[in-house]
Amino acid sequence: MLRGDYKPKHSTQRATLPVSSIKANQQKPKLKITHETPSLTDPTQNPYFDPSLTRRTHGPQTRRRHKQFHFAEPGQYVEQAERKRAEARMEQLKQEIAERAELARLEDEVLDASAIQFAEPPQVEWWDAPFLSEASYGSDAKFEGPDSLCTIYIQHPVPIEPPLAIRSQGVAPAQLILTHKERKKIRRQRRLEQQRERREKVMLGLLPPEPPKLKMSNFMQIMANESVPDPTKLEAEVRRQMQARQTKHEADNKARKLTKEQRHEKIEAKTKADEEACLMRAVFRINKLEHPQHWHKVTVNARQMHLTGTAISCPTGFSLVVVEGSAKNVKAYKKLMLRRIDWTMSQNDQGSVTNDLTNNECHLIWQGEIDKRKFRQFKQHTSASETQAKKWLMRAKSDELWQLAKQYDPNDSITALDPFA
Repeated sequence: MLRGDYKPKHSTQRATLPVSSIKANQQKPKLKITHETPSLTDPTQNPYFDPSLTRRTHGPQTRRRHKQFHFAEPGQYVEQAERKRAEARMEQLKQEIAERAELARLEDEVLDASAIQFAEPPQVEWWDAPFLSEASYGSDAKFEGPDSLCTIYIQHPVPIEPPLAIRSQGVAPAQLILTHKERKKIRRQRRLEQQRERREKVMLGLLPPEPPKLKMSNFMQIMANESVPDPTKLEAEVRRQMQARQTKHEADNKARKLTKEQRHEKIEAKTKADEEACLMRAVFRINKLEHPQHWHKVTVNARQMHLTGTAISCPTGFSLVVVEGSAKNVKAYKKLMLRRIDWTMSQNDQGSVTNDLTNNECHLIWQGEIDKRKFRQFKQHTSASETQAKKWLMRAKSDELWQLAKQYDPNDSITALDPFA
C-alpha cells in the first residue's frame, strides 16, 4: 500500500485497517454485548436485591424484638410419645404379619413335592468307611491289621451303683425288663462275687475251709493220695454226702416256697397294683351262648383272672359278655374269647349234638379305659327278651351296651376293631 493512498478517518469512505501478517501482532476481535445491562438501582430488576434487608437499608434501624416464653401444655409430650409408641407397635405388628406370611409361603414351597430335591446317596456311607480300604464298596474289606477297628478284645461296661439318695429312700426304682440271657449273666456274676469273697475270708482265716465235695465221679481223684483200707465204706460215705446235699437243697426250696394263702395274696396285690395303673373294659357279642362248656369257660376264666362283669344269654337275639379288670387280665381274656374257644362246637360231654352252632361267632365290639368298676363280681344271666336284658344291665348303669351290640355290624370295616391293638 502506498502512503499517498492513505485517507483520513473522517473521510466518507471507510478506511481499510492494516492487517499484520505476524501471528503475535494479530489482535483478537472484541466481544460485543448484545443484551442490556440491568439497572442496579431498581429493586425489581436488580438480581442481587434481598428484600429481607429492606428494613436495614431503607429507613431507621429498629430494635429486634425478644422472643416470649411459650410453655407446653400438660401431657403434650406424653401424647406425642404415646403416638410414636403406637406407630412403632403397628410397624412391628405389620412386620410380624409379613414374616408369618413369608414363613407360610416357604412352608408351602417346602411341602410341595415338586420342590423337594433329595440329595444323591454318597459313594460310601460314613458307618462303612472305616471298614473299607478305599472309598468304594467294590474295594476289599479291612477287618485285620493295626489300623482296623475289629479286634479280639471285648469292652465290658463297669457296673455303677445307684446314688445314695435312691438307696436311702427305700423305694426301688423302675426295673428294666431283662432277657433270659441277661438274667443268667447277672446271676452268674453275683455268684462268682460271693464265691470270691468267701475264698478270701478262708485265706485270711476268718472262715473254716469247706470240706471237699465228694461225688461218685471224683472221689477216687480226691482220695488218690490217701490210703483207703475199706473202699466199700468210702463209697457209702460218698453216697451219704450226696443224699444229704440233695435233702438240704429240697428243704431250702420248700422253705422258700410260698403257701397257698401267700400265693393268693401276692396275686391279689399284683392285680390291685395293675388295676390302679389302668382299669380296662371289654364288651363281646356272641351269636349264641348255649353250650355248657362255653358257659363254663367264660365264667370260670373271668373269675380266675379277677375280672368283674356279666354274661347275658338271650335266646331270641344274641348274647353279651362284659368284663372289667386290669389291662393284662383283659388282654388274656380277649385271647380266650377270640382265639382259644371254639364257638362252633355243638357236642356236649355225653357226645350228643345240641343246637346247630355252625355260624356261631364272637366279636369284640368295644374296649377302652374306665375310671371305676360298674360290676362287683362276674355273674351269669339268662333273659327271655331284650327288655329283661336291658333291665339287668341297667342295674350297673350300662344299658347302652346292649344297644351298641345290637347296632354292631361285623362286616362294616369302620366299626370293626383290632382286638389286640
